[in-house]
Amino acid sequence: MDDQMAETEGSPKPMSEEELLAKLEEQNRLLREDKRVPILSPRQVSEESRPRSESVASSNSASSTAPLDVPRHAKVSVSTSVFSSLISAVLHPEATEKAPLSKKDSLAPAEPLDEYQVWGELLAGWEDTVKRKPKQLQRLVRGGIPTKVRGLAWQLLSGAKKLNLTCGYVELLEKDSPCEKQIRRDLARTFPDHDFFKEKDSLGQEALFNVMKAYSLHDREVGYCQGSPFIVGLLLMQMPEEDAFGVLVQLMQEYRLRELFKPSMSELSICLHQLDSLVQEHLLELYGHFQAQGFHCTMYASSWFLTLFASTFPLEMVFRIMDCFLHEGMEAIFRISIALLQGSCDTLLSADMEGMIKHLQYNVKSRYEDEAECEALFAQAFEIKINSKRLKKVGRDFQLQREKETEESVENRRLRNENQILTHRISVLETETQNLASRLIEGQVTRAEEAEEVFSLRREMASLRKQLASLDDSRPTTPTSSDADLERLRNRVTQLQSDSDELTQLRRREAEMATALASSQARIAELATQAVELCQLQRKEAELSAQVGAMNDDISLLRQQLSEKNRLLASLTAGNGVTEPPGSPASNGRSDGRVKLQINGAVEEHDEC
Repeated sequence: MDDQMAETEGSPKPMSEEELLAKLEEQNRLLREDKRVPILSPRQVSEESRPRSESVASSNSASSTAPLDVPRHAKVSVSTSVFSSLISAVLHPEATEKAPLSKKDSLAPAEPLDEYQVWGELLAGWEDTVKRKPKQLQRLVRGGIPTKVRGLAWQLLSGAKKLNLTCGYVELLEKDSPCEKQIRRDLARTFPDHDFFKEKDSLGQEALFNVMKAYSLHDREVGYCQGSPFIVGLLLMQMPEEDAFGVLVQLMQEYRLRELFKPSMSELSICLHQLDSLVQEHLLELYGHFQAQGFHCTMYASSWFLTLFASTFPLEMVFRIMDCFLHEGMEAIFRISIALLQGSCDTLLSADMEGMIKHLQYNVKSRYEDEAECEALFAQAFEIKINSKRLKKVGRDFQLQREKETEESVENRRLRNENQILTHRISVLETETQNLASRLIEGQVTRAEEAEEVFSLRREMASLRKQLASLDDSRPTTPTSSDADLERLRNRVTQLQSDSDELTQLRRREAEMATALASSQARIAELATQAVELCQLQRKEAELSAQVGAMNDDISLLRQQLSEKNRLLASLTAGNGVTEPPGSPASNGRSDGRVKLQINGAVEEHDEC
């Protein structure tokens, strides 16, 4: 007894126990206040406290044994007494060694106490650790966050704990979302082999539905996208759904996932292009093999970015990838991708397209169920050197190229519309020109006829004047006949004067037609200028059309390759006895230019990049 008292007096005082306990209690404060929330039984806690070497389903989904008639918004939480026992064991390891193990003490985790003690101190002084010990934090995160503190660590790493992004979550659940049917359809395809999610209308599926529905209302531009339930499922395995919603909001805002899941999926195209450049830089031989086989990043790497490898690797490995992703961002995904391709380089080089798809879709997961292979992959990934500035420049250049192509396409459409308008105007002006030319010819013919008539009238008038003069000379001798001739001549002269007036009017009309002709000639000159401009526009349009034709050829090639890949996937799926779920894009036979991804035996579709 004296020895125990001496050891107790000599041991350090647990100064950080209350602080760490407060952080852990704050995580489930709202859940403890809700009387509807179920508390884990000792059997469930013991199952949750199994060693990390056991299966992930038993170590992370103990809460799935809760009854299914729990209210819709209920969440699984670990009782405060369990956390208190855990912290006491961490901060007083010597007391744990001395004292006999009781039934309550048997709930302590199987991981080494030193690991929890380090993480307990790190979480207690989080702000100081981030500022003063970034290398130590990176080393610990890369080594894997302990299961019991992973949920809290994820909230701190993402910054969601500090920002308190869970406000308004309950209010969002009370609203209706236009994406509810699509979310419900994909629930059974998210971690279908995991105990927490595999049963229909289970607590895990309801929590997953709540978080996805709330975010589809929180960010209506993104709404819902296939692939995101896998990320939310990872979060729900580590924390209550309200905290999972807060971390999801932070991931979308700060980790480039929002642009990744937008309907345009522009960020996915950038990430795939960056990965392609990294493959060319680090695996030049494999890059050449991919190019020779027409095996593009869209055929194998889209799900890596959309699910953060949740559909590729075993679950425990995915948790470690999420640890690194929350600390290092998208660069961690690039490292794992290159390391995965490096580890499979020999197999991929000796395989055709079908073999490469089969290997990356099926063989990778079984290979990395071995813990030694998993550790080797992480070690290889952390040794890869990635130039962040160069990677960002590649992404910016690709984005600028896409924007330029889009602008050229818009400019091409604008020029085509202008060309149609100008063509119509030219057609109208040509019609008017033809009418004016016809009128001009008719006027010239009429003028010639009138000139000829005037000439004959003048000659006849001269002849009549001679006759009149001769009649005047012979008037005394033949008064009667001369009066009649004189009267006839006067009538003829009157008629000639009338004809002269008509001739004057014709000349006036001729002058008007000359003016109209001059106006028509000016209009024709204007049309000629516009025709020259139109020729220039047509030449430019021809150049743009050639560029568009080349782009269409590339798109056709990509679509042909994509269809070939889909046929290969269909044959693989048929060979493995996997049937498509009804209502899925593959069963409907659509081919609308969206990328089809096979995730856990189900085909998912995304916009083609």
